Amino acid sequence: ITESRSHHRGLIFGIIKQCYLRYIKISLELMRPKAVITFIDNSGTFGWMAKNCGNFPFIAIQNGSRHSFQASPNSEYYVPHYFCFGEHEQNLFPKLGYKVDHFYPVGSLAASQNLLPEEQVEEKYDLLVISTWRGDIGFQQNVQDTMRSMKIMDQLLAKYLNEHDIKAALIYRSERDSENWIIPEIGLSEEEYYQDIYGDTIEHIETDITIRNIFPLMQQSEMVISCLSTAAIEAYGLGKKTLFCNLTGTDLYHQDIDNEILTKDKEYFSFCGVLNRIFSMEQEEYIKEHRERMRFYMNFESETSVEVR
Repeated sequence: ITESRSHHRGLIFGIIKQCYLRYIKISLELMRPKAVITFIDNSGTFGWMAKNCGNFPFIAIQNGSRHSFQASPNSEYYVPHYFCFGEHEQNLFPKLGYKVDHFYPVGSLAASQNLLPEEQVEEKYDLLVISTWRGDIGFQQNVQDTMRSMKIMDQLLAKYLNEHDIKAALIYRSERDSENWIIPEIGLSEEEYYQDIYGDTIEHIETDITIRNIFPLMQQSEMVISCLSTAAIEAYGLGKKTLFCNLTGTDLYHQDIDNEILTKDKEYFSFCGVLNRIFSMEQEEYIKEHRERMRFYMNFESETSVEVR
């Protein structure tokens, strides 16, 4: 009854949730699986099951970056066996109050499953912009701040592309006509937002989650840029030149991103200088400078990441 009373939507919802959890628990115990595996590592239901079912192992595979600003002070996050991106999570999670018994830093499973074979990789783009469109999730402060930051970045990039001979592509975050295709508060779809800013200065590419086309695109690009995207961290782990843009005016949202792959420059000529410096670096030089940091965030152990070993 104590757990039911503590539910954020009240006692009735708490009782319903507890009934649901116990139904799942009994079902699992009757099935007696060898193991329970989830790709939703931040699932509260999974965490509760892992705490209350002791007859078989519970294994979670990380499906996205976990940010300090989104962590609840009373987190119920619990994973006995966690296949995570890298050592970064091992250092961060105890600070957030996340409980993990065993970490296995292995990089991104999603990336590993969807990368092109090395012999098929051909560089097509100088720059890949990875959208961090927030979608129809409400218009709370963090959404307003990050969308404003993204717009400043996009406007700076649009001007840069107009003035430089750069082959660039942009991949949308949401699928066309999905629930997050339109943000009601700004009255635009993701496509309309980007067309307004970039027009035809950049190749617009729709995301396809069935084939995870973002991963081959990252392989085919010299550099990736984003505001706050897990995919950009995955690209960094694969050895790609990577830049995060924090133009929010606060360190709150980017406190987990190393300053070596982060810019706060809103002034156009300074912003250009950052991009030009990265583009001017030879790939081998960039890898040498960032190798340890890449593995810290994304510990790939495969032929696809041979250059960052």
